[in-house]
Amino acid sequence: MLRFWRYSVDTYGGAPVLLAITLVQIALLGWVIVEGFRARAEKDDASLSTDERRVRAARRAEIWQKHVRPVALTMMLLGPGLGLGMSTLLGALGMGALGDVMGTSAGADMLAATMAHAYREISYAYFLMVGGTFPMLLGPVIVLAARRLDHEGADARGGEPEDVLLHTLKSLLAVTEAQASRSQIDSARTHALLEEALRRRFAA
Repeated sequence: MLRFWRYSVDTYGGAPVLLAITLVQIALLGWVIVEGFRARAEKDDASLSTDERRVRAARRAEIWQKHVRPVALTMMLLGPGLGLGMSTLLGALGMGALGDVMGTSAGADMLAATMAHAYREISYAYFLMVGGTFPMLLGPVIVLAARRLDHEGADARGGEPEDVLLHTLKSLLAVTEAQASRSQIDSARTHALLEEALRRRFAA
């Protein structure tokens, strides 16, 4: 804990933030894996009806699409950006301090201490730059691992959104055609009744 606290102070808070982002990504990946195994277990569970499986699959896909995936993509972009920014800051501070000392007539002890401090800051800069790539690598892994959830959710909702829209439009068109045909039949009956009433009136 003391060493982590020292790393946190020396990296101006960059180390704990990157660790938190990486832990969030790992937790999201764990959720996707657990839900994938749960979906497979529910598919083989004979005690669940087809409607129950479809409802659970749709709910699982909704949680993934509305909550888990946005957070995973945000962390995937935030990690590299933060790591690159903090590594640039630390690298510039280390090189700046080293340049200042090299430009003066400092003693050997002071030069060695400054070089050690600059080397430590540059090492932390590389650490932050490399550590920021882990969320960027975990993001695509999470998305690929959740493809099963997307497919099962789409199947539970009746297909892809485009297919559902086309099916809905087709159903509305069929209903409209049925109503138009029924209206024509009713109009023909009304017309026949009117003609019959006129014929009877003229016959009388």
